[in-house]
Amino acid sequence: MKPGKIILIVGIISMIVGIISRITMIPLPPADLEAGAILQFAGVCFLLSIALSLIEKK
Repeated sequence: MKPGKIILIVGIISMIVGIISRITMIPLPPADLEAGAILQFAGVCFLLSIALSLIEKK
């Protein structure tokens, strides 16, 4: 698999977990990450996957 697709999948999973955390208002247990931090990480993953996919097309 290409790195862009892997990061895109990680971003989608992070977005789903962030939305669930936002709805339930419960931070994630291992590091007590709040929903805002998870959703920001998902946004960074999406931007990185777009950048990598554009670089791979050159």
